[in-house]
Amino acid sequence: MVSALEPTKQKQYVPLLQPIFSVEEQNVVAYESLGRIRDGSGHLVMVPEFLDPNVTPLRMSVIDRELLSISLEKIKNTNDQLFVNMSPDQVILEYEECKGNVLPITEIVKHHGVSLDRIVIEITEKSGSFGTDVLAAGVELLKEQGFGIALDDVGSESSNLERLGAIKPDIIKIDLNILKKSIEKREYQSILEYLKQISLSIGSQLLFEGIESEQELYQAVNSGASLLQGFYLGRPTEFNEDKQSICDVVVPRLQIYHENKRKEVAKEIEFEKLIKTKLMSLQLKTIKLDNRVIIDPQSFFKLDPMIQRVYVTDWQGTQVSPYYERTSDSGFIENMSFLQKNWSYMPFFYKHVKQVFRDSESWQVSDPYWDKTLKKKVIVYSRVNEMGYSFFVDLVLDEIKT
Repeated sequence: MVSALEPTKQKQYVPLLQPIFSVEEQNVVAYESLGRIRDGSGHLVMVPEFLDPNVTPLRMSVIDRELLSISLEKIKNTNDQLFVNMSPDQVILEYEECKGNVLPITEIVKHHGVSLDRIVIEITEKSGSFGTDVLAAGVELLKEQGFGIALDDVGSESSNLERLGAIKPDIIKIDLNILKKSIEKREYQSILEYLKQISLSIGSQLLFEGIESEQELYQAVNSGASLLQGFYLGRPTEFNEDKQSICDVVVPRLQIYHENKRKEVAKEIEFEKLIKTKLMSLQLKTIKLDNRVIIDPQSFFKLDPMIQRVYVTDWQGTQVSPYYERTSDSGFIENMSFLQKNWSYMPFFYKHVKQVFRDSESWQVSDPYWDKTLKKKVIVYSRVNEMGYSFFVDLVLDEIKT
């Protein structure tokens, strides 16, 4: 019977290394090992094209380890990290083959004289044969040995919060498709913002891969990326230590990004002050009538055409006024269906409470968020009147303003 490895016996394994750029260090700090095989004609092809589809994890591991050894020799005399891909099943296999608390991959890395903390195990988002708890145990042993952990392709079909929470990776890699969709469809920006918040909460870095254009570079940095990877920065090669050419492309673009960002922030501040000044001209009068509070919504909608909604809650976040929504330049409707609904679960509510304690005399403003109903970015202005009622004003952001 022919072994699954026999078709590749005469082939040369070649790990191509793709550079990873650090926004913090402003330099290339790591490389990802991408396995290839040089066929008889000298062309480099993906390793899986030469493997039997029924090959066991152990067989795959044999190839991966050979590629790892070559990669380690290439980077051993540098200070760079090496990202090495492993499927969940391969992680478990390492765990099961552990000898005296030493993993097989640990022996390989030490054999080549490379410090374990320079190796980042990049766990693919493929569904494994084992549960998350078993995978987490294998990852914990890798961490104890000194390896860094990255979770690959977050945002792909099999990604889930359970795995993120259980593994708590050092690095979260954002899937290329999510990045591209975030540019084409504004809804995906909310997903990126959510992943950014998750990374902060578990102490992980964000690595954006698959960056192929200047626009994608800016989007990645704007979404919290501390590490960057993709053809725009550098294609995978057998190993190219010329980092300067990459820096010459990326660093000036980052400078342009920061200059534009500062101008954007200045515009936002100017805009927020303008709206606050307009709102400060209003008297926040309220009249209690049965189980609801009456206000003068027309005075708000006259202030600025970007004001979309106005409503009032009590101190606990329960809505006590109708929900007033703009319908035209001068018209609005009164929606009673939200009376007695509680909005304290909204991210901006207790930020509003905190800001009120800091400064009860001024209007406060929330961070922008994506409104699914309006399909636009919205910011919320809020203030408490002398009766203790909280006024909330939803303002739709014009792209030019932001």
